Amino acid sequence: MDEVKQDRKISRQEIVEVVNNPLIIQKYPEVDIDELISQLESDMEVHSGEAKELVEKDVKPWLLQHKAKITWDLWNRYKIYLKKKDGSFPVDSLDDLTDKILDKCIDPKTSGAWDRRGMVVGNVQSGKTANYTGLINKATDAGYKLIIVIAGIHNSLRSQTQVRIDEGYVGRNSAEVLNRLPKKKPIGVGHIKVDTEIYSYTSSGSKGDFKVNTASNLNVPIGGNSPTVLVIKKNKSILENLILWLNGFAEDDGEGNKKIHNVPVLVIDDEADNASVNSGTELDVRTINRLLRTMLNLFSKNTFIGYTATPYANLYIPSSWSEDLQTMVKGVPLRVGEDLFPRDFIVNIPPPSNYIGAAQVFGFENENTGESYEGLDVIRLVNDREPYLPAKINRDNQDDLPEDVPASLKKAIKSFILTCAIRQLRGQGNKHNSMLVHVALRVAWIDSVAWHLNEIVRDYRRQIKHQQGPLLGELQYLFETDYCPTTLEVVENIPYKDPKIKIHAWEQVKKELLQAVTKIEVRAVHGRKNTRVLDYHNIEEIKYDDYDKGLSVIAVGGNKLARGITLEGLSVSYYLRTTRMYDSLMQMGRWFGYRPGYVDLCRLYTSEQLVNWYRHVTMATEEMRADFDEMAANNLSPKDYQLKVRTHPGMLMITSVTKMKEHERIQVGFSGKLVQTYVFNKNQSTVDNNYSSFTNLLARLEDPEMLESNRGVNALLWKNTDADIIGDFVATYRSEYLRGEVIKSYIDRQNQKGKLKHWSVAVVINSGGAITTKGNLKGKSVKKHLFKWKNADFIGGLPARNLVDGINELRVKGSKNAILDKRARMIDLDFKHNPSEQEIKDKRKDLEQPLLVIYPLDPRVSDELETDIPLIGFGLMFPEFDGEETYEYAARPPQISFEEDLQEDDDPEENED
Repeated sequence: MDEVKQDRKISRQEIVEVVNNPLIIQKYPEVDIDELISQLESDMEVHSGEAKELVEKDVKPWLLQHKAKITWDLWNRYKIYLKKKDGSFPVDSLDDLTDKILDKCIDPKTSGAWDRRGMVVGNVQSGKTANYTGLINKATDAGYKLIIVIAGIHNSLRSQTQVRIDEGYVGRNSAEVLNRLPKKKPIGVGHIKVDTEIYSYTSSGSKGDFKVNTASNLNVPIGGNSPTVLVIKKNKSILENLILWLNGFAEDDGEGNKKIHNVPVLVIDDEADNASVNSGTELDVRTINRLLRTMLNLFSKNTFIGYTATPYANLYIPSSWSEDLQTMVKGVPLRVGEDLFPRDFIVNIPPPSNYIGAAQVFGFENENTGESYEGLDVIRLVNDREPYLPAKINRDNQDDLPEDVPASLKKAIKSFILTCAIRQLRGQGNKHNSMLVHVALRVAWIDSVAWHLNEIVRDYRRQIKHQQGPLLGELQYLFETDYCPTTLEVVENIPYKDPKIKIHAWEQVKKELLQAVTKIEVRAVHGRKNTRVLDYHNIEEIKYDDYDKGLSVIAVGGNKLARGITLEGLSVSYYLRTTRMYDSLMQMGRWFGYRPGYVDLCRLYTSEQLVNWYRHVTMATEEMRADFDEMAANNLSPKDYQLKVRTHPGMLMITSVTKMKEHERIQVGFSGKLVQTYVFNKNQSTVDNNYSSFTNLLARLEDPEMLESNRGVNALLWKNTDADIIGDFVATYRSEYLRGEVIKSYIDRQNQKGKLKHWSVAVVINSGGAITTKGNLKGKSVKKHLFKWKNADFIGGLPARNLVDGINELRVKGSKNAILDKRARMIDLDFKHNPSEQEIKDKRKDLEQPLLVIYPLDPRVSDELETDIPLIGFGLMFPEFDGEETYEYAARPPQISFEEDLQEDDDPEENED
């Protein structure tokens, strides 16, 4: 069955017939047959979408023609290994994806010099390591001789990646080989015999990064009969030593360049958006970018593939570069090659249906496709961080370490104890459990918080063991008021079946608490090795493979957790790190990924501000993925997509990415786009300002049309409104999530070309007698409001929305309550039927008719707002039109509180070479 690609759904009856085979029952008598059938049925429902690709026209397919001639020994053993490790792993999907990516690489048997640049875009924590490990096996089978994996900027991530490469590619513990230990037991794929022997110049040890002496002593040349691999981190000293060692294999090409000939190299840049991108100029190139390009330029045959979930910075890499640029590497002059823009191909990998990502956690709506997610009810807002964990840690308060931790963090630990206990009930007692605590970057603060948490866990363990104190009652209350309703909500909303997710009785959970809490330990995750200056000494690396019965760990850290180790079985996250950079936000989301049997037990404790930023990032990211799919369908190239991203409205908030220069010029375009408000600041002065902008707009309008409810919405409508009225409104409207002055300048630019000069304006009103929404407005009568324009006034009801009432902001939750629903988007268009979204867009395009819809919302949604001043929400619908003049503006430098404290928390390395 492994060898046959399934193109139809397997029925429950077929699963029952296979499982009830007497031979299987006899061989596995301890297996619960009903549970196995349910799990297999669930696994069979998991599906992956088709990967989309943008390919330069010069990239020609080759794999299909040569596939039958290649012996796929390494790939086949990796496939067998994956199936043995996890029978539900979608090996067939991985086979298809890696074929697609390898086909974009150059055939390693191709003669002459060649250079290929590509990028693979996945999702955070969605299995990219398994993907590129599969690709590495296939590339080696096809003839690539040297593999270089660049694994982030931290020792921990590099070591973790080396372990995965050892298990999935080398087949032996690289540390045993390099240290010439007598025991060289096979691991991972090594248990499946093949003729090819692979050597690694690096190892998984803490000091296992590349060293010249170690590589030379191995006495295995690059490009020889045995394939070779290196796993290195993005470190100046490491890269310089590697370049000089490789340079020893290079020969003069007759044009003053030194090249390594006839050694096809595949370079995988893991987390390609981190440190690899040049934030300098074309001639003043930043260190890591310069060294990576110099290393690639040593090879006459090379393929470079960046893997990332956040490609924003990579798409800003300029296509131009200086061919004359040289550098000195420890006194040796070398040429810096082409920049790292993925000019040849980009492959976008969709996640499987059981992946829990940003859209599932924070919610998302795409008005173009109708795709939407409410967002799972797993977020718990933190509003008590002060004074324990201040938002800003600087020179003034850096030594004022916390004397305690917030009650919300203690509640998060209680949640973790419950999660561990319930997972034991679900038969996952030997699985790993992790809790992430990320509240500061400075080691002293990480150390102090870890010490406090260890004391708290020690106290909780004592209370549970002796059944004394308030904890048991608190856990029961948390279980009954939080866990039980959340499980019910998750079962109804996840897009797949998971038979392990079920409601349990408190007495069942209570019996598992002692075992659960006893296994929990607190680890401080940072790079400092000298514990004499620390209060908390449990800083050893988190090595899950050392725990056959499962490790339960509370990991307290900063930068190394943000872009470092993968936390296995991550269920509870307490995360207060502030950043507005798109790539940083998404990469720090370590809670994304696969949560089989326990997604309902996951909790994210974070700030209201971060929730809203993630929602904004999610919307912009999903829209850009949709743009990618559309361009892929039209057979466009990476350069075309680069331009598309640069003009996407979502880039209004991507402009803080650190890889972009302070004066980066951004081009934005809104043709065919919808811009709408979905977050409202509760500051009364902001509410007053936006209401003033609204009344000023009305005062400039003549008498409106009255729209009756037979169009599906009640509203005042003005047609042929001058664009300057629209521009003045959006420019004076205050919102942290929308840059009105940029939108106004864009409209002005189109006006100069005769576009977007005349607008429809609608003000939605409520003619109902009672409000049916939830929350503060439920059951109240519609609030009336006086609207005035040039020659008249009108008393109308205020529309309502179910807004989540946060600490500082109100926000729309989910698609059902979006500011602009479908009826509003067609309010000025004449349809005799219920049109599709595409028909609405097409008609607006034909008429070249832009639309502004304003919702003066009932302010009683929050008790903190004045009841007489409406909240002003609005949406802009831009028709798709030809001849768009994109608007250019200067990116602002990041205004971020924590980013100034960003530091490399690994100890400075002493490199013996």
